[in-house]
Amino acid sequence: MPDYYTPQQLAQKLDIAESTIAELKTKGLLQPTVKDGRSYFSSRQAYRLRAAVRWARKDKIDLQEAFARVEERWLAQASALKD
Repeated sequence: MPDYYTPQQLAQKLDIAESTIAELKTKGLLQPTVKDGRSYFSSRQAYRLRAAVRWARKDKIDLQEAFARVEERWLAQASALKD
């Protein structure tokens, strides 16, 4: 995986609409890095979004709900590793 993706690259890689990425960004679920006026998403964000897309498709749930679940698990694992 590259270190960073443009919204277009991420949408194409995950087979989702760019508008979906824009919506997740607007709701604060994705935070891009801005460089030279362009937005980029990290490979870590791409990995979590890919997990959410798979979960949403598998369980037939809303992508935002799946993304929130992925984030919840990610944070729980990070917290467990600290302890």
